[in-house]
Amino acid sequence: MRTTSTKAKKKALVVMDRDVESLYQLYIHRTLTSGQLAQLTFRDISYETARKRMRRLMQSNLIGCASSERSEERGRPELIYYLTQHGANVLEQKRSLDRREIPTGPAHTYHKEHFLKLADIRVSLQDAEDAGQIRNFAWMQGEDFAMKWAENNGATMTEYPDAVVSFAYPKGEPMVILLELDTGNFRQTKQWEPKIVNFLFTGNPIWVVANNESRIRTLQEWTLPMLKASGVGAGKCVFANFSEIMEKGILSARWFRADGTVSELRPK
Repeated sequence: MRTTSTKAKKKALVVMDRDVESLYQLYIHRTLTSGQLAQLTFRDISYETARKRMRRLMQSNLIGCASSERSEERGRPELIYYLTQHGANVLEQKRSLDRREIPTGPAHTYHKEHFLKLADIRVSLQDAEDAGQIRNFAWMQGEDFAMKWAENNGATMTEYPDAVVSFAYPKGEPMVILLELDTGNFRQTKQWEPKIVNFLFTGNPIWVVANNESRIRTLQEWTLPMLKASGVGAGKCVFANFSEIMEKGILSARWFRADGTVSELRPK
């Protein structure tokens, strides 16, 4: 006599708007830790509830995951997520993106930490908005900005920033800032100078985040003559240490002008 299993089958996941937003954030950032994804998509619910939803997305093969080299507060390894082919198909249907332009699978080890640090910076800016330090915050990938800028200005940016952020201080006007996360591998004439030339051509202020103060001094030495040649002040391009941003918050960290003086990011 055959027995019937009493274990209920798990229902297929009903893809909600928040799930689509999670997939879209992975499309934007390429890879995110569980904490970052929770901050960007599930800020209004508990972290544990967010983790359960991420697990359901993974079980439904919409996202994949791997262990990162980072640790959560409780000491357990933090997971990093990425889009699967199935997730990309859903994103194509829901957000009208070209499936061929949606990256899937884990990010290359060489690029992974760069992607994660950019997401950390974005979360820090989002925290600043939640704290009332800024308003109307928005994040755009640098490549998308370059495409829109070319359409509006009839000129092509041969180099574009890692990201472009827009926001306004509580009593200030909206601003658009080009954000570059230094890899530590840029060479002065081959890579750095072409970047700054393109950035200055847009007229927007530039924020550069580096890994240590020694590297900041090097980038300042490369940048200052270019600012002078363009007729703009040393505050057009400012520099900060990534670890200090993570410790103090992006607006509380020290930002240095290209001439080495400390910049007051917020208007008095």
